[in-house]
Amino acid sequence: MNSSTIKALITDDSLQARRLLKLLLAELTPEVAIVGEASNVDDAVEKIKKLQPDLVFLDIEMPGKSGLMLVEELAGKAEIPDIVFTTAYNQYAIQAFRLSAVDYLLKPIEENLLIEAVNKIKARKNIKENALKLSALVHNLKHENEKTLSVPLHGGFELLPVKDIVSFEADGSYTIINLINAKSILVSKNLKYFENQIADTPNFFRIHRSFLINLDFVRKVEKNQVELQNGAVVDLSRERKELFIQKIKAYRPMGS
Repeated sequence: MNSSTIKALITDDSLQARRLLKLLLAELTPEVAIVGEASNVDDAVEKIKKLQPDLVFLDIEMPGKSGLMLVEELAGKAEIPDIVFTTAYNQYAIQAFRLSAVDYLLKPIEENLLIEAVNKIKARKNIKENALKLSALVHNLKHENEKTLSVPLHGGFELLPVKDIVSFEADGSYTIINLINAKSILVSKNLKYFENQIADTPNFFRIHRSFLINLDFVRKVEKNQVELQNGAVVDLSRERKELFIQKIKAYRPMGS
């Protein structure tokens, strides 16, 4: 086994699912070596200790202890493997995955997305980053009304409460995140990246090619401009205006 090999453990209570994933990995990603399989969380914990895989393919919905319980245990460790969730989980959980910036594959697994996930693992070396994102996922799955967004920064990630984000502002290939406490963070990701991360979060809307705003902080809408509670006045795209008005009326009815 050479240094470029990724040692992987497959954890899924379905024997058929494990077999299918093994076949896909063998065919599509020869750099991945399956060093073991586990059908439940307790078995996975033991095999992670013994085999020290670089990567764990993890199903969340399993009898007894869920995959989330394995994540909670791993999140506190000094060294943890990368995790790619293989799941048929509901939309709320998918939103939590996106906000936490963790990798997931929906069943049935698409070949191109499996290859993409493995390529991300190959490019990623930061163990602390893994731990932080897993901690964010645990938080987001447990606290539906207190979600956090994993924001990539130099050397790691910062966790921001979604409720404190006023807007995302495009700045070329970067994005400025404006917070309610007047703090702003410049991130080396474009606006589309964050639009995808919060795609299932109902209180955000792209009002302009350069702005994604939190509807909770809209103070006033006047002609083709929107004033936010932090004092910023943002242009409202003509093409997006009608949809925006419908969205904010549905989200914040008169008197709310």
